[in-house]
Amino acid sequence: MRDLRGMTVVLTRAHEDNAGSAARFAHSGAHVLELPCVRVEPVRDRHELDRALASQTDHEWLVVTSRHGADAVSAGARIRGPVAAVGPVTAERLRESGIAVAFVPSVATGERLGSELPMPPERALLPRSDRAQSELPAILRRRGFVVREVIAYRTVPGVTGDTGEVRELLTRNDRPVALALWSPSALDALIGSIGADLLNRALLLVGGPTTERAARDLLGPAALIERIEMENTDVAHR
Repeated sequence: MRDLRGMTVVLTRAHEDNAGSAARFAHSGAHVLELPCVRVEPVRDRHELDRALASQTDHEWLVVTSRHGADAVSAGARIRGPVAAVGPVTAERLRESGIAVAFVPSVATGERLGSELPMPPERALLPRSDRAQSELPAILRRRGFVVREVIAYRTVPGVTGDTGEVRELLTRNDRPVALALWSPSALDALIGSIGADLLNRALLLVGGPTTERAARDLLGPAALIERIEMENTDVAHR
């Protein structure tokens, strides 16, 4: 990744998700701002989620793709089958709730989780966001898994806080600005709040191939996009 010294880096996750990223960017010499662009809400009615968890057997993976998913399943029925977590952050969240984790992929992405999940068993239950991308279940099905998906929480795009400083920095265009994005939902929120034209004045640092594809599709060939390789993003949704 390029030299970030003197650059303003805007973090778009919730504050509690930003500690590691903020420290790393600051250590690289960047000025860090936080502008959360996504919030997560529990489902209003847990009936379908609880029924899916209760019906899991010893021969079906429970595949958890975020710490929010970990919170949702830990509040439900007793887990019967083996559990896979997308990365170490999610795994630790599950273990804190007393749920043993049998598998974590070598890289914390949905694509790597889908390609590395062991067989057997050949069934997988995915409690996911209502805005979850399709790559993970598609990879599992291509490999021969029978996949069940159930909504475990809602992902709501929306900027929390004042966009004024970011707008001003992008409008003046006299100081380099990077926007750190870990989900298409965050990008949707920024486009709605700031506009694509201003966003194209920033460097987009994206965490994962799904967000990168969304940025290229939504912002076009003028967008300056680089993949974040400096940390384990532990995200496979939204």
